[in-house]
Amino acid sequence: MAVSLSARRSSVLLAAAFSCYSLSLIAAGPFDSTDLASELHLTQDRQQAAPPVTPTAHDQIEAAHTGMRPSTADAARDAARLTDAIAKPARAVKSSPLPRRNFIDTIIFDRIKKDGIPHAGLATDEEFVRRAYMDAIGLPPTADQVRSFIADKSKDKRDRLIDTLIANDGFAEQWAWYWGDLLRMSNEAGPGAASFHYWLKEQLRVDRPYDLLVHDVLTPSAKVHATLPSLAMIGRSNQLKSRMVESADDYRISNRLDHLDALTIDVSRVFLGVNTSCVSCHDGRNHLEPINGYLTERTRKEFFQMSAFFGKTRLIGNWNDKSKNVDRDLQVDDLAKGYDAGDDAPFLTLAESQFPRARGVHEPAFMLTGEKPRPGHDPRAELARMITTHPQFARATVNLLWGRLMTVGFVEPYDSFDLSRLTGKDPQPTNTELLEALAADFRASGFRLQHSIKTIMKSNAYQLSARFPGEWNDRYLSYYPRHYARVMTGPEVIDALATVTKVPMRFNQSGETVGLVKHLTAPTDIGRGGEGQPVDALMQSFFQSNRRTPPQAGNRPSTLQALLLMRSTVVNDRVRMDAKGQVAELVNSPRTDAELVDEIYLSTLARRPSDAEAQVARAAIAKNRAGGTENLLWALINSPEFLVIQ
Repeated sequence: MAVSLSARRSSVLLAAAFSCYSLSLIAAGPFDSTDLASELHLTQDRQQAAPPVTPTAHDQIEAAHTGMRPSTADAARDAARLTDAIAKPARAVKSSPLPRRNFIDTIIFDRIKKDGIPHAGLATDEEFVRRAYMDAIGLPPTADQVRSFIADKSKDKRDRLIDTLIANDGFAEQWAWYWGDLLRMSNEAGPGAASFHYWLKEQLRVDRPYDLLVHDVLTPSAKVHATLPSLAMIGRSNQLKSRMVESADDYRISNRLDHLDALTIDVSRVFLGVNTSCVSCHDGRNHLEPINGYLTERTRKEFFQMSAFFGKTRLIGNWNDKSKNVDRDLQVDDLAKGYDAGDDAPFLTLAESQFPRARGVHEPAFMLTGEKPRPGHDPRAELARMITTHPQFARATVNLLWGRLMTVGFVEPYDSFDLSRLTGKDPQPTNTELLEALAADFRASGFRLQHSIKTIMKSNAYQLSARFPGEWNDRYLSYYPRHYARVMTGPEVIDALATVTKVPMRFNQSGETVGLVKHLTAPTDIGRGGEGQPVDALMQSFFQSNRRTPPQAGNRPSTLQALLLMRSTVVNDRVRMDAKGQVAELVNSPRTDAELVDEIYLSTLARRPSDAEAQVARAAIAKNRAGGTENLLWALINSPEFLVIQ
């Protein structure tokens, strides 16, 4: 039987009576929120043609840079406000010194002590176990897993849990999806994206050195690019245009130089943490001064020299006699003549994705150092060597990991490093000493991602509570004196719903039914049939990118998220008795009402209810065991405590 409207209203009151956190906290907290009407207007605005304007070239350039101005401080302030709203503050007590478990703690807590900054205590076992599961594998722990962890009295149980989670297949699925977003691996890009996803999961599972993984991404060739999974990044940015070609020998459908430039931007953005999209169109001087001092000194010529490492790389679509056109399977080789912005025949030379290029031939040179490839060596392999041996490669990588696990990176957004501000009186990173120490440790480990992730998670700095003792002050932001809360990602929301309701999703993946989003290879695999459309809507409200553009920062709650969750069949159909999931299992079990309430709280929020929460929940279940259980699970899923990782 469907949960009735009156039951829905009862469950909203139930949520409030629980003294959890009201849903209105999501919609109108002290942090940025998105009004549903505004969101709809924005969507409509995007679909309408822009009014005719005649801006100057300088105006166009300045407008293009508008979205690049958010800073690390902005991200930290937003995270702090979210944390204050979600995590009830601890009573004002003097911070107790915590043991230094590794070099992260030494740097963090020595700085805190030196400057007299208060800090939170360690997270409780309930807080930690949920955080560790969600960060490592993107799934909440079961009630039995929570009980087992809490009951374990051994001193090393947190370290052992972290090791167990990172050895779990869910670790590779969680982090492969994260890297898929970074690298924009969409199945719309061609047949290689799915195989890349499986390949990447295996690389993460066996902990292949990251420098070798990047080398494999930048260097391969193949007659059909989908046969080599690591070729997908090169194939993804291929610039095939919507134009008819006259014959199998007409290469003008491919804008090779546009492709090389797009690939170079992605390579710099993800592997070096530097967004070169602006200098791909114009010199930095007189445009980027307010944004990035290092890029202010970079020129468009230097960008073309960086792209020229791929100058000999050809991407040729296979001719299809049936359609009289090329298909998306590509031959990738290194038989092109180089990067010639004046004549790239037989490919189209004209720039279509950016401002026109000045004519001229460009030889490869690494933008960060000016180094040129050694004679007789493959330019792409030389680029991979230069990237992975440069200190910025390790910095950019550990910044990604720190930001993912600590909510706010040393540099935000991750691709906004200003290499002129790594030291000095006004350094850009929130903690330059720790950034450099993590980078050095990453290099010393042999570029092992699992090593760095474990090092962060096993530190007491990571294991701090989100609950701060006393009044928060924004001058504490860069000290990381508490754990900043984060909103679940789109895939985490859907997979958590499937897990806590025990009603898996039913996605079609290569003819097989899979129950979690992260069992898919890309967001487009969700499909439009069945639950595809409501799942896709929910994921987008939690800032899942379409992978055609770089991922956007999504650590903010919104009214749209709350309204979709309250009304979505993805939630409502899973908390009903007839869904034969968690609710039916508990209602039909011999558990007492008190045991039933405990089970739902543990499996949904990884904690037991407070006395007040338990009293209200037991009363509702005693009145109507099935209806009360449905309402309880629905209310907890719709609470900010479920959607935010503390």
